[in-house]
Amino acid sequence: MMSELRQIPCHIDGMDEIVGGFKSPSIILIAGTAGVGKTTMALQMLSNAAKAGEKTLYIPITTEDSDRLKMYLSTFEFLDESVEVHEINRPIAEKDPLSTLIEMDNTISSAKPDRLVIDPITPIGFGFVEQERRRFFYTLDSMVRESNSLVFLTGELMKDEIHNYVVSHLADGIIYLSRTNQGMQTSNQMEILKMTGVKPPYSNECMTQKFNYLVNTRGFSAYPNLKYEERAPEDNKVDTGIDEVDKMLNGGVPAGSSILVGGEPGTGKTIMGWQFIQQGLENGENCAIITFYESVDQIIKATGDLGWDLQSYIDEEKLSIITYDTENVCYAEYSNRISNIVEEKKPARLLIDGLVNVEITIIDPVKRRGFLHSLVGYLKSHDVTTLFTTELFGGAEKIRSKESSFIMDNVILLKQTDTEKGMKRQFQIIKSRGTASEPLIKEYEIKEGGIEII
Repeated sequence: MMSELRQIPCHIDGMDEIVGGFKSPSIILIAGTAGVGKTTMALQMLSNAAKAGEKTLYIPITTEDSDRLKMYLSTFEFLDESVEVHEINRPIAEKDPLSTLIEMDNTISSAKPDRLVIDPITPIGFGFVEQERRRFFYTLDSMVRESNSLVFLTGELMKDEIHNYVVSHLADGIIYLSRTNQGMQTSNQMEILKMTGVKPPYSNECMTQKFNYLVNTRGFSAYPNLKYEERAPEDNKVDTGIDEVDKMLNGGVPAGSSILVGGEPGTGKTIMGWQFIQQGLENGENCAIITFYESVDQIIKATGDLGWDLQSYIDEEKLSIITYDTENVCYAEYSNRISNIVEEKKPARLLIDGLVNVEITIIDPVKRRGFLHSLVGYLKSHDVTTLFTTELFGGAEKIRSKESSFIMDNVILLKQTDTEKGMKRQFQIIKSRGTASEPLIKEYEIKEGGIEII
């Protein structure tokens, strides 16, 4: 007799935030073409579930013998040893599904797993007519449901093949994984095509959106899209850390607003960002820095040369610093890290140094604009005043034409020119939404204590 449906964790990073957990017992099809991460997703889930105390069973349908299969599974660094593995010969499964069915039944009855994966299901009965294949899957459906397990079946299927595949009609849920290549960039996307028992608010979102995911030998992670509610701007102002700039902005920028600082290398964009954070720390605020350019030690040394002691604020847990490798940027993972630090540390100020490193990974201009909109909107909804820096070659017209300039509340241009008298640095406020500003170009210097307007 089947037990009542239970809500249990997905045991895949990010999935609970997307679907709110899985129902057990139930059958879920993980579909997609070869190489998109179906096996990694399944093994990641089984491994995490095993570590949490569940009995797990993995049934690969494979041409490999036991030794080669063990060698293959050893490449998954995350795989827990307690996951029980029982391989089934693929040629036999293709030609003799009845024997395969009996072997599966015996294995499942013996193991009594809480969570089971059959990977992949599509080769079974490959050479049989559709009527016989359907009969097999109806029998398999009855068999696995009697086990009262949460069952995952992986299938090598294109999206337009799923609807005509018999398992899709038997499954309680369908997860589709896909991969697209644009130039040198690869994008992994997950779609929830079907999932019974999903309750609001997940039901309203997970069926209508696509979600990015990251897959490698270290595991599988899904990334929920940033959620936020539009909020009215704050009345109070935030000081930038540069007195003359605050005067130019009629007392500072509105709290929770976004500031884009663009300029060529060497103009002091990062220093202005550090100065903005230093002012917040001196005000007693929690702050955070996310950067592509320096390590934590390099930031501490460089800011120390400017006369600031960031290490003391790190020790007091008033300041958090996250550094990124520019060669391994996934914009979905990046925004996920930002949301985690906002939720955990609740910073009043955030410096995102090197926004261009994320923008160039998003080839599709619609996705890029959507990413920027959701990131800025999310930070604003959490009352985080954020300063973004971006590399820019050119003057005011160049920064005005950037997508990020249309989205940000405040846009500042830093530029430098060589003159007969030496280097000349100029500061210009291009845009200030929600506050009056002086449309002036002023000279500035970089000295101990940061940027100083002349």
